[in-house]
Amino acid sequence: MKKIFSTFTIWISSPLKILKKLKFDTFLGGLIIGALFSMVVNVVTVKIQEEVSKQRILEAVENEILNNTLTASNIAVQDKETIDAKKTYNPFYFIRRYSRDLWEQSSEPLQFVAQLDQETQIAVSGYYTVTLPFNNGMLDRLEKLTETHLEDCAPIGNNLAVSQKELCSTWNEILLDSERSTAVSVANSGFKVLQKFHPTKDRLNNWFLKLLMGSESTRVLSGK
Repeated sequence: MKKIFSTFTIWISSPLKILKKLKFDTFLGGLIIGALFSMVVNVVTVKIQEEVSKQRILEAVENEILNNTLTASNIAVQDKETIDAKKTYNPFYFIRRYSRDLWEQSSEPLQFVAQLDQETQIAVSGYYTVTLPFNNGMLDRLEKLTETHLEDCAPIGNNLAVSQKELCSTWNEILLDSERSTAVSVANSGFKVLQKFHPTKDRLNNWFLKLLMGSESTRVLSGK
């Protein structure tokens, strides 16, 4: 914001100094000043719009990271509870992947993240280009490996031999435990990124951005 106001001040003060040295009639001087003022207003307006757009994109990225982190945390807890309870295989169970939609569908997140400090850049970029692709790839391989062993386990009923039931239980536990390990990795990575990358909290601490964009936020992202 300081850059915007600094630009505005320079653009206004410089032409006025020049006009004082030149002798223009009142009408012509008024036209020139009006044109210059209009140009400055347009420049400042564009700068403000860019700043707001940047902030919205960064907060959207933050929300995607948060959603992945919360999802991963819930999966880790649920899988552990299911394993501990020794529940039978659920044929309708599906392995959830972690979203990279914002990063993949537009160049804007990368463009704006590149304007942040180096440590934050590395954290966010590494999360999207290394952590998520690796863990989603692990889930793809896990699903491919276990589905062939679990396809005969549904529905589980008395018609299955004891040995087959035990085998189904073993592969179901492998599925859940492996998914849990991946979830823990994604959750831990997400929490670490959000410690460095917190655009929502930054907005709430910036009176100008808060004036333009409001003070609404989820409690978990507000820093309170």
